[in-house]
Amino acid sequence: MVDSNQVPTRGPGRPPLRSEDETRALIIAAAARAFLETGYIRTGIDTIARDAGVSTRTLYRLFAAKEDLLKQAMEARIDAAFGSLDAARGTKADPRASLEALLSGYTDLALSDEAVRLTRLIAAEGQQVPALAESYRQATARITGAFEAWVREHQRNGFLRPGNTETAANLLRGTVNEAQRQILLGLRDAFAPAERRDWVKTSVALFLDGFAA
Repeated sequence: MVDSNQVPTRGPGRPPLRSEDETRALIIAAAARAFLETGYIRTGIDTIARDAGVSTRTLYRLFAAKEDLLKQAMEARIDAAFGSLDAARGTKADPRASLEALLSGYTDLALSDEAVRLTRLIAAEGQQVPALAESYRQATARITGAFEAWVREHQRNGFLRPGNTETAANLLRGTVNEAQRQILLGLRDAFAPAERRDWVKTSVALFLDGFAA
């Protein structure tokens, strides 16, 4: 006799069903890859669905439009990066060590192949796709906020001289942005890990030479 209240088991060899959150994550990851490889404008919803292993019907059930996928992909990327930046900013180590940690985290983000390709995508399609430019602006604003918070904290505790927090934070970020600019313009190849560490140490020394109390 079969118990009608018992949850039926899947047959042997059948893959387990994915949760909705897992499906969403797969679609977002597929969209991010496609946007970087093909460009936002040329990427079709059907391509994203195929790469994610779902139907277009499932995709549209979870995301209303391609712009929603773009926003989610950008937010997922920056959330992953922002965690390390925020952890570095909040460390209880000495200020110089926390600054090195903050810049190292940002260097790993800004000089990654994904970040370089994303910046190229923004330059190529940002004016045609306002949502792309806006998502990038929001991501940049969050990173800027982390740097401003670090500068503000250490202006208050006397490690840095008083002054314009926004300017100091922008100049600090700019030391790494210059490295990214060189890659974008083809002036040099990607940085090896040892080169990144050297760049961070030099950037810290340069910044503190101008702003340390």
